[in-house]
Amino acid sequence: MQLQFDISKQYALALAGGGARGAYEVGVWNALAQAGLRFNAVSGTSIGAMNAAFVTTNELEKARKIWLNLTYSEVMEGDPVIINKLSKKDFSNLDLKKTLDFVIQTIKSKGLDITPMRETMRKVIDEKAVKASPIDYYIVTCSIDDLKEIEVRAKDLEDGELYDMLLASAYLPVFRNEPLRGKRYLDGGFMDVLPVHVLVENGYKDIIGVSCNAIGYKRPVNLPNDVNVWEVSPRVSVGATLEFDPKQSAENLKAGYFDGMRLLYGLQGNRYYIDRTYTEETAYALMITYIREYLKATGGNASLREINEKILPKIAFRANALGKDYYDIFISAVEIAAAEAGIDLYRIYTEDELIPEVLSHYPASEGALPKGLQFRLQALLGL
Repeated sequence: MQLQFDISKQYALALAGGGARGAYEVGVWNALAQAGLRFNAVSGTSIGAMNAAFVTTNELEKARKIWLNLTYSEVMEGDPVIINKLSKKDFSNLDLKKTLDFVIQTIKSKGLDITPMRETMRKVIDEKAVKASPIDYYIVTCSIDDLKEIEVRAKDLEDGELYDMLLASAYLPVFRNEPLRGKRYLDGGFMDVLPVHVLVENGYKDIIGVSCNAIGYKRPVNLPNDVNVWEVSPRVSVGATLEFDPKQSAENLKAGYFDGMRLLYGLQGNRYYIDRTYTEETAYALMITYIREYLKATGGNASLREINEKILPKIAFRANALGKDYYDIFISAVEIAAAEAGIDLYRIYTEDELIPEVLSHYPASEGALPKGLQFRLQALLGL
């Protein structure tokens, strides 16, 4: 694999809001740090602002351990079973009376009590170390009083104010909103869920943004010609916003790490991670061979022209690879088969490593075909 980034440079990092999905960002950071990337600035919204605090103090392992152990009780008050099910919109086996009582009490209290979040932040984030860091650190929130975005630099805050600003940045509407130093705030995601602009405006040129696919307003940014921005975002589910579950966090850390690797090394694939060694011609030849073997095994027949003009366009459509080259069509089809076969997602493969695993489940000589491709191809061939 060939690293696509210049490690002699310093980069700025923008971390998005996303609640419990924030473990994904730490997974991406893990990959970037492992590759040797260094940071001179970091910005964050909501949970991204909290993760950013650990970037400033270079406490990657500490951040990972926190996420691997973080539960509802360290973020908010309330029955964790009910919160978990409601956050995932899973209404099965809920105790209706307890759930109704919980909802009524939450409404009466004007939202979920996040006192535990405040206490957790003070335990795990070292304000003095954050403010002493050479890495510039920007927190993005939203002022309810005048409905405008507020961007603060940690170095400019008074003692003790960092924790208030972190809480201000994370005030989701479902949380009980209390004044902080006489002002009311709202989750920064309502003004900018991925705060790239604050880094651009402060002169940073090479910026990596990490999204959690959270609901929020993504502020458009006019990029000067000398500014480069790369964005990483999940291609798999990373759970619900309030799903503070160590098992889900462990999956999100893994997904983030491999998506970071995709960015760093230019890995191919939509969901899988392919270290490309094949040319388009090689991929095309393998598709033709597979289709012919499949047709022979199932009693079908097609000329090369029919394969090119009828079958391959159908495969491209099914694999969501229309308008792409034969390599992309090939890899997209392989990924459909790999996912159906349950082949491990979190591993970096060359084509010569992944394809034999796929073929062991779907040998063309036996007329085997993934269900995701089967219907359209068989209908096309009249089988």
